[in-house]
Amino acid sequence: MDSILLQVKKKQDRRNLEDLLAGSYHIALPHQEHPLDGEYDLVIIDGSSLKRLRSQVKAKRKSQEPVLLPFLLLTVRRRGNLPARHLGSVVDDVIVRPIHDKELLARVANLLRMRRLSLELKKEHDRVMKLAVTDDVSGFNNTRYLHRYLDRLIDAPGKPTNVCLVFFDLDNFKRLVDTHGHLLGSKALKEVAQAVHRELHQDDRLVRYGGDEFIVILPRQSKEEALVKVSRMQHAIASTRFLHKEGVDAHLTASFGVASYPNDATDKHELLAEADRCLFRSKNKFHASPRADHGIITVSRRSRGEVEHEPSAPDPALT
Repeated sequence: MDSILLQVKKKQDRRNLEDLLAGSYHIALPHQEHPLDGEYDLVIIDGSSLKRLRSQVKAKRKSQEPVLLPFLLLTVRRRGNLPARHLGSVVDDVIVRPIHDKELLARVANLLRMRRLSLELKKEHDRVMKLAVTDDVSGFNNTRYLHRYLDRLIDAPGKPTNVCLVFFDLDNFKRLVDTHGHLLGSKALKEVAQAVHRELHQDDRLVRYGGDEFIVILPRQSKEEALVKVSRMQHAIASTRFLHKEGVDAHLTASFGVASYPNDATDKHELLAEADRCLFRSKNKFHASPRADHGIITVSRRSRGEVEHEPSAPDPALT
């Protein structure tokens, strides 16, 4: 049931409004010290209250945007006075005393309809915005979100925020696709993303970069903390049997590249390039290894003028 706040000073006006509206709407009365606090769908306000609370009315409407919180002004017609001058800036409609029942009900219904439309538009807008940054295959974030999130972290004012960036891709994914086809390959990518996501914290972000390559953003974490998490991700992939419901039980491994800001890069572009370069080195070492049954982790040591390669055998402490 829609809720209507009656910010009306005269008791008789309030009683009349309650009698007319209480059968179809929930009626709320204002708090004495904080007259516009609370949740409601429409405010009926008289002229004296509007004059006294004008700045609060504007602030309340602003806080609800882009959803419309309609205000209906109850006023009287005076010579030389144009009630409509308030329309648009602080109120959305005007009703003049004496109140006519049908007119009041029609204006209230129209304003509440406008609010519902604005709520539906916001939901649709939020849905479209989410789709714009969501990868269709994995169900997680896409590269558009990657750049927005990195910009927010790296360009934040004040002391630079530590950001570790992890690139990884699957070592034997092509074999799975060649054997079982692209549809099951796409499903396997989604299961890989879900397995990795279970190892992440609330502020961490998983991005599908393209093909079987993913990026994990680890904000406010040192490289040592990131490496612990990378080991867990690597083990999560290696220990999962993918496409189990389809009877495939595929075994996959992943190689990783890790770089951090501001230690290994001065901006977003350098950070992406450095993490990608580390992944490239991991892949080369994986394919050159005679024991290529585990992925490789390469960690940038650019600030020290070197790149270290670390074997990716699962840490027993993480099992």
